[in-house]
Amino acid sequence: MAIRFYGKDGSENGSCPSVSVDEADGSFLFVGWPVNDPALIAEIGTYSHIDPGEQAFRVPGELRKAIWEACGGHDPVF
Repeated sequence: MAIRFYGKDGSENGSCPSVSVDEADGSFLFVGWPVNDPALIAEIGTYSHIDPGEQAFRVPGELRKAIWEACGGHDPVF
């Protein structure tokens, strides 16, 4: 499996939210904080069903540039 790393935000100890892409299938890999707030999960559920094997994750806005680049964009101005 070849993973392309696009960026991370945060700590000095290495445990940071990050954005990567699996080059084998083009899927995105997000490391972030699991969303456990029932009200937020219910709101997400109004437009997207979360299956038992799925989980919503929160990533900081500082990763917008990395997400943009992972989508194929170049030199965004955020």
